[in-house]
Amino acid sequence: MPTRRLLVATAASAILPGVAARAQTDDRLPPIAVRRSEFTVSRQTIVARPDLPVPDDPDTLFYVQQAIDRNILVYAARRRPDGALDAARPVEVFWRRFNEDGRRRDLSFFERVFAFGISAEPAGQGRFRATLAAYREREATVDIGEDGKARALLRMGTRTVRVVYVYANVERGRFIPKVHHVDIHGIDLASGEAIRERVPISM
Repeated sequence: MPTRRLLVATAASAILPGVAARAQTDDRLPPIAVRRSEFTVSRQTIVARPDLPVPDDPDTLFYVQQAIDRNILVYAARRRPDGALDAARPVEVFWRRFNEDGRRRDLSFFERVFAFGISAEPAGQGRFRATLAAYREREATVDIGEDGKARALLRMGTRTVRVVYVYANVERGRFIPKVHHVDIHGIDLASGEAIRERVPISM
């Protein structure tokens, strides 16, 4: 699938049920451009939307909020009985449907394969290289920190950052959602500072 259509399909499947299948095959979709990231450093993690829920699932690596509704994507670590990451499937992804009663819902086939699913490969010493189905060009490291907590680490410029959450600034469109930007929030491992990487998107 061309990258342009994949990005639109990803946004659509996140926000509007039933639109993703149309986005996958529509050749008349608007062009998308991912522009240069912008970085903000602060003492505390910026709260994008205080009114949105925060999931409390065990071993949450990070979660994804978005502007249209209260449903949240959760990325969580899976462990073996001894506490190490499960080599067969170290990360699981699912919805918390806070628009309803907060129930868990697994990803659909399309969401898992083309948008939000995670691929993970062993990187040695109990670590895993992880990539998102919709954006395989960028790689994260999933491991267990010195505090015993699972974490997802991402390079932001010259910094190594533990990802806390992601916020997608999206608005409803007539056929597909329009994504304005995606904010990745995390903590710099070296300094303890809060970092926000804003990825502007033109559609």
